[in-house]
Amino acid sequence: MNFEKMLTDPEAFSAEIKQKIYKALQSTVKGEFSTHKDYPVFITRKKFRQTTMTEGLPILVPNIPNVILDWAKIDDKTITHDDLLIIDLETTGLSRGGGMIAFLIGVGYYENDSFIVEQYFLPEPDAEINAFDLLLPLLDKRAVLVTFNGKTFDLPVLESRFLHNQLWIDLRSKSHIDVLHLARRLWKRKVPSCALETLEYYILGHIRDKELDIDGGEIPQTYFQFLINGDPELLQRIFIHNQTDVLHTAALLAMICEQIDYPLPTDRDIRIDYHAVGKLYQSQGYKDEAKHILSALADENYITPELVYDLGILHKKDKLWSEAEHFFRQGTDLLHAPSMLELSMLMESKHKDFESALLIAEALLNQMLSDPFKTDKKQADLEKRINRLKDKMSRPQKAQKTQGK
Repeated sequence: MNFEKMLTDPEAFSAEIKQKIYKALQSTVKGEFSTHKDYPVFITRKKFRQTTMTEGLPILVPNIPNVILDWAKIDDKTITHDDLLIIDLETTGLSRGGGMIAFLIGVGYYENDSFIVEQYFLPEPDAEINAFDLLLPLLDKRAVLVTFNGKTFDLPVLESRFLHNQLWIDLRSKSHIDVLHLARRLWKRKVPSCALETLEYYILGHIRDKELDIDGGEIPQTYFQFLINGDPELLQRIFIHNQTDVLHTAALLAMICEQIDYPLPTDRDIRIDYHAVGKLYQSQGYKDEAKHILSALADENYITPELVYDLGILHKKDKLWSEAEHFFRQGTDLLHAPSMLELSMLMESKHKDFESALLIAEALLNQMLSDPFKTDKKQADLEKRINRLKDKMSRPQKAQKTQGK
């Protein structure tokens, strides 16, 4: 180290050290620096064929089903994969407060026959505004943001940093598909959690190589170490981690779009919870599609209390009382409380069979009393129903006594 130069010309010495760090970073990670004169951004760019199989899945989103666009509140039904921009951030902290910055912005987008993954890295925190110079044109060009937990984390972080740099960018007005929230709708009953790495293991069949990847909790400290010592060696793992996040977000969305587009594929994918798919269609007002999906499961003897209850509700809404009763009876046989309540109400209102309605309601109350998680309101409501049914059953006897007098 040239201590004399450090003392006599510290600015030149600092510039020389910075250039050595930049050269080492470029040699280690493989990328280019932006053309910004002050505080350039380090950029990596990798191109993948859209038909590339990522852990057994293509990364091309073939068609975005209307049910997903409706769920994401996207009115433009002409949206295609070319309109998507996947964003994943690596930050100096795991919370959104304080002076946290996104030191690595990973983006993925479709272009011609390729899927492009670009990464904008800040060799110095002061390069942040220049990274936004690279990001903003993509935000303008691509109509729909795609993230994994972006509603809670990535987009609020970007909004905060935009404001800090006096950029008035309204991200919340952009269309947005958060794959985490979609995954929760589809897989919450099949996997221990819907964290990305958990879905990679259970859905994509992938375990990250810990020799190449890095635990998310170690990422901020690794960046701080780079800022202190200029050693880019460990940064490689952060770049790989971020690139994997972008690719697997695309792969998950591609899989979901392919498997839940109606009519559903004839070959069922065991990784998909088709009951949850039917519920998604039901929640977005696609009643006939939901009924068809759930009925197909019932025809295949995929009988669960929740499935027959949902089918009962769908038929009840169509005033198909006989079919609704059939499914609510199946749920009652499985001691499913909501089905038992629906069957009791149906026997009372449609058949005027107060005795059967009472027997079912009393059985439900006994079941509820043994449940440590019961609510007082539900119990009170059920007791009112039972008393009302008893009163209805006693009315003929009261009328006979009155006539006898």
